[in-house]
Amino acid sequence: LEVIKNNIVSVLKTVENQQVIENIVREDKFTSLKSAEYLFGEGKKIIDKYTTSTVCLFKITNLEDINENFSRETGNQIVTAVSEEVSSNLAEEYILVRYMGPKFAIVFSGIELNAIVSFMGQLKEKIEKIEIEGANPKINIVLSTYYKGTALEGLTKKLEEYLDEADKEENTINYL
Repeated sequence: LEVIKNNIVSVLKTVENQQVIENIVREDKFTSLKSAEYLFGEGKKIIDKYTTSTVCLFKITNLEDINENFSRETGNQIVTAVSEEVSSNLAEEYILVRYMGPKFAIVFSGIELNAIVSFMGQLKEKIEKIEIEGANPKINIVLSTYYKGTALEGLTKKLEEYLDEADKEENTINYL
């Protein structure tokens, strides 16, 4: 009976933690995108309808420089413009969130990595042509395959670490 009790308590705690994650989803005020927590709650339910998906994290690598050399307002406008450009180029079934600060995440549900490479190259070109008050965003992109039933938060953490540790001048498309 003790083992059964402990298993029930464990399940209840897991459900409670999932509800906490789903309830802390916020909407970013500049981009109107959902926060990263959306991926791990409602978003994961959509993603897990497929066996594999492609997860993309990208970072505006020069956002800090834009904030310092132009203005914070210009940086905010860049973030908004980048989010609008990406949103307008994505199909509805794909998930785009403001991951954190200068980082965004896209999950291409049910799509394999090799099908995304060309699209991301074209999207990168469009984003880097955006100009606001003389400032152009530069982005670094990392892609990986997500397998249903594995830890999505672990994968996104690994991608985030790659972007954070990459040289500030790097702005390419990488695969992990």
